[in-house]
Amino acid sequence: MAHSFFPSWLSLSFLVVLVLLFEIIRKAKAADILDDVCPKTINPQLCFHVLKNDPYVYKGDIHSLVSISLSIAQDNTTSTYNLVKSLLEQPIKDPNLKAQLTNCLNNYKDAGDKLESCNDLFRTSDYRKISLLASAALNDSRACDQGFEEPPAQLKQLSQTVQEFSDLVFVIAYDLK
Repeated sequence: MAHSFFPSWLSLSFLVVLVLLFEIIRKAKAADILDDVCPKTINPQLCFHVLKNDPYVYKGDIHSLVSISLSIAQDNTTSTYNLVKSLLEQPIKDPNLKAQLTNCLNNYKDAGDKLESCNDLFRTSDYRKISLLASAALNDSRACDQGFEEPPAQLKQLSQTVQEFSDLVFVIAYDLK
């Protein structure tokens, strides 16, 4: 009887060791993803801060990291577009400001379209095109900022977030291509 118990105990111990090893590898893989990706971005601190506690990143799922970052970039692009649209609905005496805000509205419309296309490409895992479109969305946002000596404060903050997360999508997708 002791002979049949030993193999069961040994099997159970082996299973526990495998589960523990899997957990250690899973955590190390998640750390590696952020350690590989975040330093390449325009704001590494934000990348680490925002993404380190996300459950998908914790599991080391880099594809979900693209999805999360893309969602944040899209949400902020939409918010920025809506802000610029609301600013244009107010009376503006300076024709240069009005022209620049109109350019920004077009830039953010284009950026939003590009990020939306990234969503479609994500479904087919076309990371090369995702990286190109995310980079183009980043440039659309930068083009808006460059038209101002000093962008309005609300616009500057939203624009910065769009740029940081578009850049993050670009960096991750570029590494995956």
